[in-house]
Amino acid sequence: QLTVADVAVPRFSPKPRTTWTPPAAPAPRPSAPKKVPYVESGVENLVEKVDNFVHPVENSVEKVDKIPQETLLPPRNMEKQVQVAPIEPRPQPVPEANVIPKPEEKPVEKPVDIPQPEPQAEPVPEVEPWRVAGEVLNTYIIVEQGDKILLIDKHAAHERMNFDRMKAQGYQAMAQTLLSPVLCRLAPEEQAVLLGNLPLLEEFGFQADDFGGGALAVREAPDYLDVEDIPDTLSQLAQKLLTTGHADPAGARDELLHTMACKAAIKGGWKTSPQELERVAQAVMDGSVKYCPHGRPVAIELTRKELEKQFKRA
Repeated sequence: QLTVADVAVPRFSPKPRTTWTPPAAPAPRPSAPKKVPYVESGVENLVEKVDNFVHPVENSVEKVDKIPQETLLPPRNMEKQVQVAPIEPRPQPVPEANVIPKPEEKPVEKPVDIPQPEPQAEPVPEVEPWRVAGEVLNTYIIVEQGDKILLIDKHAAHERMNFDRMKAQGYQAMAQTLLSPVLCRLAPEEQAVLLGNLPLLEEFGFQADDFGGGALAVREAPDYLDVEDIPDTLSQLAQKLLTTGHADPAGARDELLHTMACKAAIKGGWKTSPQELERVAQAVMDGSVKYCPHGRPVAIELTRKELEKQFKRA
């Protein structure tokens, strides 16, 4: 049984406590150089360690002395910590050769046939109405149109109509065979030039040959030519050929056309039917006939004002 003394007095005596004393301050470490070369396995390492310590309370920076060379890791430990890779030379860029780019082949576009609009005919100006008022002196046709009148030389206008018709390509003259040949006695040079141009005479409806004795026998003549007018017409044709035939054959043919157109035209002083007057006036009023083959005008114009001036009305 335990007694009070057993409880009050411990069985084991406590060990005396030792007091703690702070360690002595370390001596200042010698400063190491900034760069300490260290060569291992042919690789040069520069060791520089800087430790910056920021005091958490005073918010000040204390610089820690650099680690001396003796504290560096031994070479074996360094190999474990750092694996040094051999330095390989960087590949140098190879300059590209100047390559001339090939021209791109463009696809050939097929032309598209765009339908062209049909040319529209120019509108024909409307002609003011006109009428044939009559004929004076059996030579001039009177045409009334609005406030003006026109006097048309029926012979000159009809001559131009014949000239254009004969000069047109493919014209064939209407020839009539004479009941008896017409003997034409001409000058020797006129007869010679006509015999030398018989094909040309046939174009105008003549068929002739040498009758002998200085005479020319005409067996066919144009239907619009009177028999008594044949010798004079052939003489005029011979004179045209003598003056222009050798120098300008085309001009000689035009001269013959002038002569034949004049012979075929209605004559001034002749009485003409109203139908023929209407046909000649129509050719002048529609503008197809303006001048005769010799260049003379076929019509003159008089206005109402000019007429009233002649009568002292203006």
